[in-house]
Amino acid sequence: MTNVFGEKEKQAAKKEKQVLFWVWFAVLVVAVAVVATCAIVATYRVSVLRDRSLTALLGSVAAIVAILFSCYSLFFFSIKYKLTRKFVKMLREMDRGLKDEFDAKFIGYDDSVTMKDGVYFYSMVLKTKPLRRDDIDERKLLVEQTVPKLKLNSGAKLKLISHANILVSYEIIDNSPPAEKEEAISAESEAETPKH
Repeated sequence: MTNVFGEKEKQAAKKEKQVLFWVWFAVLVVAVAVVATCAIVATYRVSVLRDRSLTALLGSVAAIVAILFSCYSLFFFSIKYKLTRKFVKMLREMDRGLKDEFDAKFIGYDDSVTMKDGVYFYSMVLKTKPLRRDDIDERKLLVEQTVPKLKLNSGAKLKLISHANILVSYEIIDNSPPAEKEEAISAESEAETPKH
């Protein structure tokens, strides 16, 4: 079986999450240092030197730095860090969660991008045994958007492992083109028919 995400990708995602957090923390330290310096200098100038000439400028600088850091934090945590954190969480759950192993025939790809738990996916359309209802044998299995599409012919036989309808690993059992399959079946049937 070929895993969709190897240990290298999982470790890289965890490391990226940590790097992102420490970059944000470094920016926080710089912003707090600038705001604190402005406040201390303004307080010193007013209380000791009795000079209010730079108070408005220092207050403005502190306010601008605080607003910029707040906007950066809002953008950072609502988009970049959130998506990375969700991706790492998905990888962790794929390792620890329940897995479903099944055989299927490949029909095609659904190129529409969907989001599940903060991670973007495209779909593989498969024909498989019905899971719960006897009349539905078509299944869409989610594949993470950055994973390259497998070069599969329509009707290719696959052995798949999924977690929460997300592809974890796969094995290609038969990927011959449909025309070759028909030729092989007709050759087998001709070999089996007795000649008179």
